[in-house]
Amino acid sequence: MNKKLVYLAMIGIFIISSSGCALGTRRPFLTYTPILPAQAKNNITLRVAPFKDERKIKDTVGYARNVYGMRMAKVMPQNDVIEWITDSLKLELKNAGYAISDEKNAPNIIEGSVFDILCDACFTYDGRIALKVILKRDQKVALEKDYSIKKGYGASWAGTSKAYGKALEMTLQDAFKQVIVDINKELLK
Repeated sequence: MNKKLVYLAMIGIFIISSSGCALGTRRPFLTYTPILPAQAKNNITLRVAPFKDERKIKDTVGYARNVYGMRMAKVMPQNDVIEWITDSLKLELKNAGYAISDEKNAPNIIEGSVFDILCDACFTYDGRIALKVILKRDQKVALEKDYSIKKGYGASWAGTSKAYGKALEMTLQDAFKQVIVDINKELLK
């Protein structure tokens, strides 16, 4: 009889400790680390204009879900999502060898729109992002492309703010891998 109670207690402790609480707002601070290898300076100057926020829901970047998939809590970032995306692109471009300028009349300008950025978590962290990037060279559109990423990033054990922030960062990194390749094709030819 004692063995059965011990086993039941162990199973109960495992279930409780491995299932993150679905209640309570998560408040991640969104950060970004460049993902691509650092490149030599290429003597090309870019201005990155702030992206336009075209998301339907602007205060939320994710949801904690229960085992039935129902939304239980919001993920609301501590910092501005659009600033985070714009500044992250600047970091990635600097890492790719470009010089970043704030001059309005720069010959190369990158602008864009954010349509979606979200991280849902039930059993795994599922990040998604949808954005448009426009590259203008001498006032003419050289590149206009939509990017959409949806990817899972591992098991959701505790549903922490930090884990949501990391999943969002990794989603943005995946998008910027593609963005930088396309910008390089246009500017380094």
